[in-house]
Amino acid sequence: MAVEMEAAALYAFAQVRQKPILCFAHVTNRMERVDGDLEKGEADGGHDALQLIAVAADRLPSALLP
Repeated sequence: MAVEMEAAALYAFAQVRQKPILCFAHVTNRMERVDGDLEKGEADGGHDALQLIAVAADRLPSALLP
């Protein structure tokens, strides 16, 4: 189990404002030890994550879009 602090804040904000929100988090088990450790390049699923987000955005009901 994990808590992603920025996502938790976004969901709390959405609840207060009574607005829908969706948050994607790319979770790894890495600790940033040197600069760039947390960068998600194509080999680490960055491209796949962006494709997933694009598919989800295409399927959102238009009523939810700004």
